[in-house]
Amino acid sequence: MAEQLAPTTSFEVGSGEGHAAYTWNQNVEEVAVEVDCPTGLSAKRDVRCTIGSGRVKLETASAPSDDKAAARSFITLLDHDLFALVKPDECFWTLDSKRGIVSLTLQKLREGESWAGVFKGHGDISDVDRDAEQKRLLLERFQLEHPGFDFSGAEVNGSCPDASTFLGGFPARG
Repeated sequence: MAEQLAPTTSFEVGSGEGHAAYTWNQNVEEVAVEVDCPTGLSAKRDVRCTIGSGRVKLETASAPSDDKAAARSFITLLDHDLFALVKPDECFWTLDSKRGIVSLTLQKLREGESWAGVFKGHGDISDVDRDAEQKRLLLERFQLEHPGFDFSGAEVNGSCPDASTFLGGFPARG
């Protein structure tokens, strides 16, 4: 993830109708999601993940198997529309088979956009948390645009503008 001014807050979403439990956080460029899955899986054989511009589908084998030719039964952990659009070609996933976690890194289409959640219909973060995230992302944007300045003690008071559109949005970075 991009250099961060302040530590991100991880938000937990318990399992619900049609999805597994997961945690997520964001910075100005990305949304990171960690999804619980069975331990001992093989990334090549036991995980299927499709990341589209507005949807993610994640399936894993219900249990690891040493038999490479054996038919596996897969369970759908996520199959939902995203809160906002991403750049699919710049997104990726990894598997930590020992801990039983699939990590998704979703590159935001609009840098600086504050997401209230990862998936539509999974419940948004509270208004207080959303306001705090929006302020943190704005400070993170300032830090990226002015790396020689120290924003560690800076605060944003009152109503906070959207970091993705403030002052014309993000300048092109090369």
